[in-house]
Amino acid sequence: MQILETQRLKLLPFTLELKRATLADRAKLAEMLEVAIPGAWPGADMLEALPFFIEVMEKDPAGLVWDGIILQKAEQIAIGGIGFHGGPDEVGMVEIGYNIIPAYERQGYATEMARRVIEWAFHTPGIQVITAQCLDDNIGSIRVLEKVGMRRLAPEGNRLKWELRK
Repeated sequence: MQILETQRLKLLPFTLELKRATLADRAKLAEMLEVAIPGAWPGADMLEALPFFIEVMEKDPAGLVWDGIILQKAEQIAIGGIGFHGGPDEVGMVEIGYNIIPAYERQGYATEMARRVIEWAFHTPGIQVITAQCLDDNIGSIRVLEKVGMRRLAPEGNRLKWELRK
């Protein structure tokens, strides 16, 4: 992933070095990024998953970075993350995931950055289909996925499945 921008947001690749700093030294991370890192960032789910993501990246240190840190430009603050759960599979499919910290939810940030990331993805060789999933009661995510043009597929239990083709 490369640095991507929208009118209000900037996406910085969430490199191995930045992931390690997120777990080990948040003050150093803020210094590295030259932005504020609120206590709510990156969120409990991401903190729990970071050791796994770090392990995957350590196995392929020269590999591409498929996720990023969302910065709100006006306040120079980290407000979330977005990216793919790895590169495209053999049929060109990637799964998108995102989060925005609570203080910045319901302001269109996830939709704004998802549109930009999708645009980037469809200009990236090998990506043909973007999928997503969310719980059936996650109204915020449902709205984001609808706004970016994703098509709802058959649900699996309480999980909604989505896709967008190039």
